[in-house]
Amino acid sequence: MYSEVRKKTEQLVNSCNPEFFTGRQIGLEKECLRVGLSGGISQQDHPVALGRALTHPFITTDFSEALLEMVTPPCDSAAQAMNFLNSVHQFIVSRLPENEHIWNTSMPCILNEARSVRIGEYGSSHSGQMKHAYRRGLGLRYGRRMQAIAGVHFNFSMPDAAWLFRKTAQAPGQQDSIERWGALDDVAKQSVRTTGYFEMTQNLLQVGWLVPYLFGASPAICTSFLGEGEGDDLQEWNSTTRFAPFGTSLRMSNIGYRYREDQPIDLSVCHNSVDTYIKDVIAHVNSTHPAYEAMGLRDEKGKHQQLSTSRLQIENEYYSSVRPKQIAKDGELPIKALQDRGIRYLELRSVDVNILEPNGLELSQVAMLELLMMFAWLAPPQSLDAANVQRCARNVQTVAYRGREPGLQLETPSGEVGLQQWGKDILNSIEPLAQWLDQGLEEPIYAKTLQQQVDKLNDPDKTPSATILKGIKQTGSFFEHAQELSAKHHEHFTLVPVDEAINSLLDSKVTESIQKQDQLERGDTGSFENYLAAYLDQIKCKETADV
Repeated sequence: MYSEVRKKTEQLVNSCNPEFFTGRQIGLEKECLRVGLSGGISQQDHPVALGRALTHPFITTDFSEALLEMVTPPCDSAAQAMNFLNSVHQFIVSRLPENEHIWNTSMPCILNEARSVRIGEYGSSHSGQMKHAYRRGLGLRYGRRMQAIAGVHFNFSMPDAAWLFRKTAQAPGQQDSIERWGALDDVAKQSVRTTGYFEMTQNLLQVGWLVPYLFGASPAICTSFLGEGEGDDLQEWNSTTRFAPFGTSLRMSNIGYRYREDQPIDLSVCHNSVDTYIKDVIAHVNSTHPAYEAMGLRDEKGKHQQLSTSRLQIENEYYSSVRPKQIAKDGELPIKALQDRGIRYLELRSVDVNILEPNGLELSQVAMLELLMMFAWLAPPQSLDAANVQRCARNVQTVAYRGREPGLQLETPSGEVGLQQWGKDILNSIEPLAQWLDQGLEEPIYAKTLQQQVDKLNDPDKTPSATILKGIKQTGSFFEHAQELSAKHHEHFTLVPVDEAINSLLDSKVTESIQKQDQLERGDTGSFENYLAAYLDQIKCKETADV
């Protein structure tokens, strides 16, 4: 199926050395809940000992005040990224209140209805108020339970010269690619880079189902997470646990991240080109949705309970397993940054937190995600209109619920194909790449991890989801299994050696984050209303000008 990718891979291996990829960067963002000894979500403030969530670059919060988010900087290798994530874990564990630990899995437990998911607080600055209001809007629109789900985001960027290697029919050599890239002006570089990243986005969406199959780690849930009438298609293990017998990632299913179903809304985004993608997202941000308008912009006290009454408050509300990204400036809308400066990196958002690993993922997994990104870089682009985006999403849903089902078929533009065969075709096409990347490494990881994934396709019982489901049944329930392993991981981080340099950096950022938030709160001028209007008007003005 991917003979063209295999051919391009062999061209790469024959004409370049692995140093050609020096400059690729990896970043990790991992979410996890703070919970009490009983497993209930913490109701305490984000610990001051961790700094301010608004301004600490490496330790923040997502939707909930208790939903920690650990962020690594862009790193030069998978090993570096994992080491930094490990250090952030250690730092947090050493500073949590004594009665708390990290819930090291994607699906929450012991939810006391929506009120137990406390929305994140970010202080009185304009930017802090906006982050809080946006999260209030998410809770209002979709409910707070969904926002308590945790995941891992994998960020990846390619070295610039790689774009020209990919674009040519007969791939140039390493030095030629580097020289030709250097000869381009900034406008041309942005165009080539942005087009390349968006074509990677299209390819990743096509094969995105492979991520929940290989790394899905949420085949079961606690019944406290389910609302009335939800989860009826799942099997009961006992009174507190439901599961999908062949499931891989309920986080990625329709009981995980989803839009409202009681008030129909068309949030389709065409992926034919980066321009149509941006246009569609902006249209959703600028178009009022009657159901959200009926809810009201403000609550009974006059405070913002959503940023706007549009279909999307901002671009970040558009849920997608792959998101093209540009680094936004202070006060800049993410979609405006993308529109003005093009794509800088890709964010893969479909990775579960793996309860089997202290960090929530392991080095071999990060290496495989690198290989998947490079597959998307090598593969010929496939334009995706809104209908084909939906087809890709259906494949992810199918694998989320039934990924380990014998003989499972998935949808392609030319008809159905077996999951195992499709997966093996993908992995086989990049086998020379894995061998090539291992050259010169003290501890080769790429060929080994590729074989591990082939083994999972041959034997679904080797997937994390199968292992976790087996552990749940042995332990007794989802809660007991997750609680037991989370406690072990907590202890693990108190025993392993500390990277003193990273620990010192994290410590310094605590003080800096407190000072920076104080400066923001003292330095803001004007009203929050004017600040928010100017923020949202960035794309309204641009849209008007384009018309």
